[in-house]
Order: sequence, then structure tokens, then C-alpha cells
Amino acid sequence: MTAPHSSKAQSKPLTAFALMGGAILCFCLVDATAKWMTGGYDAWQIVFVSRLIPMAVAVFLAFRETGNPFNFYTRFPREQAMRALLSVPMVWCFFVGLKTMALAEAITIAFVAPLFIIMLSPPLLREKIGPRRWAAVIIGFAGVLVALRPGFGGAMTGHMLVLVSAFCYALSMVLVRRFSGRESTHNVYFYGAVGSFAVGGFMSVPVWVAPDATDWGLLLLVGFWGAIGAYAVIRAYRLGEASMLAPIEYTALIWSIVLDLILFQLTPVPIVLLGAAIIIGANLYVAHREHQLGKATLPPSDHTG
Repeated sequence: MTAPHSSKAQSKPLTAFALMGGAILCFCLVDATAKWMTGGYDAWQIVFVSRLIPMAVAVFLAFRETGNPFNFYTRFPREQAMRALLSVPMVWCFFVGLKTMALAEAITIAFVAPLFIIMLSPPLLREKIGPRRWAAVIIGFAGVLVALRPGFGGAMTGHMLVLVSAFCYALSMVLVRRFSGRESTHNVYFYGAVGSFAVGGFMSVPVWVAPDATDWGLLLLVGFWGAIGAYAVIRAYRLGEASMLAPIEYTALIWSIVLDLILFQLTPVPIVLLGAAIIIGANLYVAHREHQLGKATLPPSDHTG
């Protein structure tokens, strides 16, 4: 989730680090809980139920900010409509992909999203990308090929779905950049969730399985972790600099490996870790170059919306 950037009245780097680290853990718990639930529920049902909490947060924020819980008027209807549509494949593809692979693998592939943002920035934002950053993008995608092991890793459907999810997330973030600092927080929440909520509700009807009380709690936890993580990101970027906080996103790989071992008894494949190292290195170089050029770096977001 992205919040508008504003000048920081007071910098608290340690608090910002703690908030960002907590946010990344929350996002990993989103993915782990969703993966756990794919064993008994269709992805569409998980999409729908997990969007209930973000939608409730959007309604609460709208009421707090405007006095009307259903005031989602936006000055950027085209961009927000696109974000709502993109949230559908972004969330569904990621949840379906999770069912077929380890968390660490899915997270590694999702790390390519910032490289997609670089690729999309020239045509959509009219930004000029220099040859060194283009070289970093190429190296990053080489890391994706290493992690995917085309021809050697078995069925690739899940991997491709996660890649599609990463692209949709990147395109959504490029759209956010077009109105960054000029849109209300409740609209950012609402339009990031309403599309997947509506489509997920419709598509889950024929595949609905009545959850028991425990499973209701777990399904709602997917949305709860995401909402907490998004709030922590917003707070972190108000207290610390983007260039300082961005590398913390890559602790997601550590958390995903730990959760794979504890919950799914899966150990990381060395070649996937090598691909992750290449992708992370490329992303860190891009972040370094953008910091040198004085460009704001978008905060990371829960890629599941």
C-alpha cells in the first residue's frame, strides 16, 4: 500500500526500521496463511473473504476523513478504475501460484515487480531511464530465469501466474505514482480492494465451501495481516527515508524460508536462492541510482492487494 509522500517533521529511523520490518513480516504471513488455505478452498473464495477487512478499513477511513463512510469520490477515476481491475489478476494469480510452489519461490519471483516498474515508467510516466538502470533490469530478469529454471523445474503454470501478478502489481504502482500525494488514503485502500472483492464474490459462488469458525478466522487473517502491514508501511515512510527503508523489503525472503520450514516442511532450492540474490542485487542497484538522482522510491506493498 502506498501513502502520499510528505515532508517529515521528525525523523525516527529506528522506529521506521521496526515498522517496516513488521510490515514485511505481516505481508509474509498474508502469503503463508493464503497458501495454507488453498488446501481446502478455491482461490476465488480466499480472494473474496480476504478483501472484507481492507474494504472495512476503507469505509472506516472514509468516515474518519470525510464524515461519510461511502464517500469514495476521486479526481483520478481512470487510474483508480484501472487499479480496481488490476487487483483481480494480481491477487488471484498470486494465490493460485502459491498453491503449487514454496513461499520462498513465489516471493523470489514477486521481487521482479520493481524491475517491471522501471520498464513501465518511460511509456506511462515519461521518465527517462539511463543505460545503467536498463542493464540492472536485464540482470534482474536473468535472475528470474535462474530462479524459474525453465525446462528443469517441472510445471511452470504457477510460476507464470506469480509473474503475471508481479506485473499487475507493478502497473498498479505506476498508476499510483501518477496521483501520489494528491489522493486520499481511504481511496487508495478502497480502489486497491474493491475490484478483487466484487469479482471474487461473484466467482466464489459456484465454488463456495462453508468454512468452520477456525477457517473463517484464518481466511479473515489474510486480510487482517495485509491491513496491518499496509498501515505499518505508511507510518514507516512518514518517519524514515525511502532509500533507507527499501532494502528491508528483502527480509521477506528470510521470513518465507522460515515459514516454509515450519508450516509446509519445504526447504529452499539453492538455485532459487541464487536467482533471488541476482534479482535483489539488481533492485538494490536501481534503488541506489534513484536515490542518487533524487527520485522518490515507492514503498513496498502487499502484492496481494
